[in-house]
Amino acid sequence: MLTLSHLFWGAVFVFCISHWWRSRDAKAWALEHASRRCEQLGLQLLDQSIVLRKLRPAYSAEAGICWRRYYSFEFSATGGDRYPGEVELSGNRLTAIHIAPHVVEDAGGARH
Repeated sequence: MLTLSHLFWGAVFVFCISHWWRSRDAKAWALEHASRRCEQLGLQLLDQSIVLRKLRPAYSAEAGICWRRYYSFEFSATGGDRYPGEVELSGNRLTAIHIAPHVVEDAGGARH
């Protein structure tokens, strides 16, 4: 017999699976954005990975109430250094990408 308790736990299970599925997609989007930005700036995305650092509910004019996710990654300008970066998503929309100040060498070896 189907009870209210069964319906409640079924709804919790469906919510958890849905949240997991959407989080997986958001992580893939964040990695794609980080990779594209590093490529545009001539930087190397290290480890081809990105890590969720913060998750909180937020309001977006486009999406309404959604999850705001902050992912961190590391990049290199010269191949021998590591700098932090962060991708911020509201839902699946890119809100911001933060790249730490870094040193760049030109073809002559001069550092900028």
